[in-house]
Formats: sequence, structure tokens, C-alpha cells
Amino acid sequence: KANVLGEPGKGFIYLMEGLAEERLIGAAGYLAAAQLSWDLTYDYVRQRNAFGKPLASFQNTQFKMAEMRTQLDIAQTYVDQCVVAFNSGCLTAVDAAKAKLVTSELQVAAADLGVQLHGGAGYMDEYPISRQFTDARISPIYAGTSEVMKIIISRDCLGSDYAPFNTKNF
Repeated sequence: KANVLGEPGKGFIYLMEGLAEERLIGAAGYLAAAQLSWDLTYDYVRQRNAFGKPLASFQNTQFKMAEMRTQLDIAQTYVDQCVVAFNSGCLTAVDAAKAKLVTSELQVAAADLGVQLHGGAGYMDEYPISRQFTDARISPIYAGTSEVMKIIISRDCLGSDYAPFNTKNF
């Protein structure tokens, strides 16, 4: 009894109360990692030459980088909005789930794009993008899988009557 934290039998409630904050902290980290993948790739495509010109001069590279930059900026705006909500005591579980879902999947996408644009070099341990790619894969799993985040979000937008784990159906 001397080592019990909180009230006995309330551990799950305490855990649930901290999930939104945990997911927001995770989202900030996933977004930072996605930004690092962007930075590494940005530098690489500007320096690496193919067919006598930088990779950045090819239209496909430009389109891919433009798409990723846009997604990073959108995610940053949403995470910033969630931080403001958290600081005001207004962050909802749904908003935290959205931030976690978007940023964890963006981290994977940014690392994947980085490996793709690095070509064979992106798969070699000598290039930091390789580690980014390996590390990114856990993000959609950690602190609630992407599928769990989608359940939380769908319950909010569709209502609990359509939730897969609706207790009314048992």
C-alpha cells in the first residue's frame, strides 16, 4: 500500500487521462523526424547530379518535394493548433488522435520519399536517411496504431452507433 500511486483500481483511468498528451508529444516528435527526412533529402537532391544536372532540376523531384513540403507545413499548422489547445486545457482525444495519425504516417512517407530520391544510396547505412526510414516504421504503431486513431476519429465524425466495438451490439 505504501507504493501505490493514486487510488487503487483507478490506474486505467489515469492512463486514459494522459493519452491525449502522450499522442501530442508523439506527434511533435514524428513531425520533427519527418522534417529531418525532408532536410536530408533537400540537401541531397540539390547536391547529387544525374545526367549532368542536380536531381532537384528534374520535374518529378520538384513535384515530390513540393508535395512533401506542403504536407509538412499543413501538419505543422495542425500540431501548433493542438499545442495551443493543450495549453488552454482544451485538447480533445480526437484532435490528439488526428495529430498522431497524420504525423506518424507523414514521418513514414517523408522517410520513404527520402530513400526513393536518394536511390540506392538511401538504403545504405552510410546515409542518415536510411536510419530515418528504419526508425519511422514504428511511429504508426507506437502510442496507438493508426487503425486505433481512425476508430477514435470515426466515432467522432460518424457517431458511436457505427463503431466496431459498440457495446450495444453485445
